[in-house]
Order: sequence, then structure tokens, then C-alpha cells
Amino acid sequence: MWQGLFFGLASLFTPQANLPNANLLHNEIHQFAQHFDINTDRIEVRESTMNNPSPFLTNSSVKRCVLHINQHSDARRVWSHLLNTGEAGIEQAFVSFSSGHELTHCLMSEPGKRAATRKALETRLGITFRNNTHFEETLADLVGLAYLARIDPRGFEPVFKRLRTIRTDFSGRDPEHDSTHALQMAHIEYAESLFIKPGLVELALTEP
Repeated sequence: MWQGLFFGLASLFTPQANLPNANLLHNEIHQFAQHFDINTDRIEVRESTMNNPSPFLTNSSVKRCVLHINQHSDARRVWSHLLNTGEAGIEQAFVSFSSGHELTHCLMSEPGKRAATRKALETRLGITFRNNTHFEETLADLVGLAYLARIDPRGFEPVFKRLRTIRTDFSGRDPEHDSTHALQMAHIEYAESLFIKPGLVELALTEP
């Protein structure tokens, strides 16, 4: 999720912010499922130490989806940098966005979801994704933001601005995670509409 951010940055920051524990992410899974049609029986949360700079990683298959909270020192450096915005209370908002992002990967590993959703999003954006990784990372950013807007509207704007800055700054180093072309309010609303549960009022976002 944040691989490109590590290069050239992680050595400048020491771990300060702690990553959430598994119980907090379990709560996020249940909240996500209140709004989006996802099979929570497939999802498992683990606290791991993986040699990867991403604070959260997801391993998905048809049978199960494992969401890892990565306690590696490099991942904690990246997490500290992400939260270094000067905004009070940004940590929980970033936890919620990150949970929504990773749970979108779980959604895409459910049978029949990936191909149809990729086609729909490509049509919406008027592009052809580089590969499935580029597609899923873009979709995950959009759905993660939509989820955050649902449960923490006040946290949405600072996370949205921070995400857009980071994706823009590191698009050259990490093109598969470059979602900058998609980070617009109308596209966030559209991505939500692909998975929102029937009967819920759709988002109506305004540009910050």
C-alpha cells in the first residue's frame, strides 16, 4: 500500500506512532460490513513482522483474506510519516481509511468480483489500468476514502489531502500505487456505489 513512500524517506524518521492492535481492526471490519457487501467470515487479522515498508498488507484467496498489521520497524517509520500532518486526531482516521483500503482487496478476491469491477472502473475513469495491481490499489484508495467519509466525515478531508499529496509525490517511484487520476469526489462516490448495501443513502461529497 505504501511501498513507494519508504524510499528516500524512511531513514529520516524514527518510529513514533504505534500501529493499531488486532482488536481495533476487527471493529473496523464489522463497521465496514455495515455499509458494504463483504463476507466477513473469510477475513482474519494478524499482527505480523514482515520485511515490507507497508504498515498494512493483505493476502487474499477465494477461501480467505488475511489482513496483516505489520510491526516491522520500516513499516512503523512509514506509519509515523503518514500521521505527521499537524492535524489533531488524524491517527484514527488513517486507521479507518487503511482498513477500508485493505478490505477492498478482500472484496476483490471474492468470486466474480475483480473482472467486472475492473471493467466498470476503467469505463468510469476512461483509462486502461497497467495491471490488476494498479486497478486494485486505485479502487482500494477510492473505497477506503468512501468508508472513511461514512464513519468519520471530519477525518475525511485531512486524509484525502494527505493521500493525494503522497500519491502525487511518489507516482514516479511507485506507479502501480498511483491513484492520483482517480482521486476525485465523483469517483469516490462511484466506487462506493459498486459495493454499498441496498437501502443506504449514497454519499454526496464536495471538493475540500
